[in-house]
Amino acid sequence: MILTNRTQCRCPSCGVEQTWQDVCRRCRTDLSELRQLNENIQLLERKLTDALDVGNYRQAVRYAQKLKQIDPVLLNEILQQLRLLRDFQ
Repeated sequence: MILTNRTQCRCPSCGVEQTWQDVCRRCRTDLSELRQLNENIQLLERKLTDALDVGNYRQAVRYAQKLKQIDPVLLNEILQQLRLLRDFQ
């Protein structure tokens, strides 16, 4: 799965960039599982952020561990974004 940002994806079959949909607009590849994975990642990211905001660090670690299982590189990017956001608040 190639995320171009949170609202866009790149089809792994033909490479077209599009908004998240269940089917690629160009080659008709089924993207429903990738879309669901993206939604799960976003949900875990929100839960991680919420847990950090209220000081529930154990729960935040659990969410981070789940994200790491999905994609360790993505987890590092999320943690870096959170760090940057907190620097500006």
